[in-house]
Amino acid sequence: MKKIKQYKGFVIAKDKKEVLHVFKKDEWAFGEGFRYEEWECDNMQEAIDFIDSY
Repeated sequence: MKKIKQYKGFVIAKDKKEVLHVFKKDEWAFGEGFRYEEWECDNMQEAIDFIDSY
């Protein structure tokens, strides 16, 4: 999974299937296989809307 953006204390990452995952910044620090996403979506606007509503 590759980090593509940081926004308001969250990390937005993309997996190999082009799906976006939203993590809290401290959750992202745990590393691959140990972190749990807050949200999964298909596009950047949906990820940003989720973060703004959090």
